[in-house]
Amino acid sequence: MTAPPLFSSELQVINAGVAEFAEALRQQSVPVVDLAWQPPAQGDSTLVEVLKHIYGSRELVEWIEAANQETFRRILDSNPQVIDVAPAAEAMGLSRTILHAGPPISWERMCGPQKRAVLGAIRFEGWAGHDQAAEVLVKNGEVTLSPNHRYGAVGTMTGIISPSMPVLVVRNETFGNDSYATFNEGRGNTLWFGVADEGTLTRLRWLRDEVGPAMKAAIKQHGPLNIFDIVAQGLQMGDECHARSAACTALLVKKLMPSMLEAGVAGQTVADIIRFMDQNNHFFLSFTIAAVKATMDAAHGAPYSTVVTAMSRNGVDFMIRVGGLGQRWLVGPVSAMDEAVYYTGYTVADAAGDIGDSAIIETCGLGGMAIAGAPTIAPFVGGSLADEVAAVRRLETITLGTHDKFRLPPMDSATTPLGLDLRRIVETRLVPFITTGVLHETSSSAGQIGTGVARAPIQIFNQALVALAHQWGLPVNAAVPDESIVDLEPVTKTA
Repeated sequence: MTAPPLFSSELQVINAGVAEFAEALRQQSVPVVDLAWQPPAQGDSTLVEVLKHIYGSRELVEWIEAANQETFRRILDSNPQVIDVAPAAEAMGLSRTILHAGPPISWERMCGPQKRAVLGAIRFEGWAGHDQAAEVLVKNGEVTLSPNHRYGAVGTMTGIISPSMPVLVVRNETFGNDSYATFNEGRGNTLWFGVADEGTLTRLRWLRDEVGPAMKAAIKQHGPLNIFDIVAQGLQMGDECHARSAACTALLVKKLMPSMLEAGVAGQTVADIIRFMDQNNHFFLSFTIAAVKATMDAAHGAPYSTVVTAMSRNGVDFMIRVGGLGQRWLVGPVSAMDEAVYYTGYTVADAAGDIGDSAIIETCGLGGMAIAGAPTIAPFVGGSLADEVAAVRRLETITLGTHDKFRLPPMDSATTPLGLDLRRIVETRLVPFITTGVLHETSSSAGQIGTGVARAPIQIFNQALVALAHQWGLPVNAAVPDESIVDLEPVTKTA
């Protein structure tokens, strides 16, 4: 009897599943190709059941797809422009309140750098003469602490905004909504890095008294400044617009300085501002996050949408917003900063947790989504441009499409991944990463101690999907803990 061809021919095996099967064949000199496969949601029975109910309902899938396409359309149609610069008290109706990055948090749970920044802002406002007195005001409730997102604002790192700080007023011209962000303070001893010495306060006063009025005059002279036009150019020049904004900052100087001079701003003031921006490659970052905030707020809220429209963290907690959940945000512990490149003498043991509102940038096709546009930060994801390209390609598997305005020259001008889909994140276990800095937890003077990437915690996305399933009336055996949901209804501006 002749043996079947299968047993007489050379074996060529594709292995899907248990790795030991492939290894046993390799030990017998049989070539094996491993198929990159894993069960949906890593086999978590609750999440698999939710995904089955979602994909098993043709009507529900159609509703989700329609909502996601509407969300996607709003992002692409948004046109955020700087229309003014004004004190936060005037622009946002802010009174005896200090705003901070990330979810709501009690003073007792707040991380070290954010606490130091809050106390510095209180001293800057003149409400207290020293940190001890400032802390008493907070503990007695005489100064209110609130997340930036509640006021339509965003802030980098500690994210502090106080009433007399000048803020960019950014209007989404397509949809009519506004957002706000302070000017970036630059390097060294700054509130955004959690340092609040006399040098910090002197710089804040200069930003308030000189930069704010000069920028206001320049915008009035120039007219509305289109932020995404500059972002699109910056991506062509080596920025990814989160960890690196050097090109965008240089383009801003070209755009606004002639208008500033034409508006009658003193030559020495203009020179000081240009010098400051030259030494502060992150100056444009505030423009980017405010533009993204205005964009994603306009895109948010389509019923049944599974698109992530914001991510934010405060060094202790991480929160996400999903289009179909309204103003209910999901909150959980932040990731440790264990993928950062640390400055000499510092390690992850010195670091505060992941921090800043700027993670919203990654929801709009920038930052980590555009990392291949910035070869200089390749060490964040492995060290080479090929590693950056691979990282972007992986992110394409959890997004709905790409942003037609944002192109990456190193990838043959491919457009950046856009529209983080909660379903795909939960199913694949691939989470977005954020290009960011690292702050010292306990030192009052160290400030930034590293830079790199942070991963969004997968458990928050899991809980968000379960929350949506409950909202849609799907039979789900799991519950979302009350402490994992935060209601962030926007504060109505008062005169």
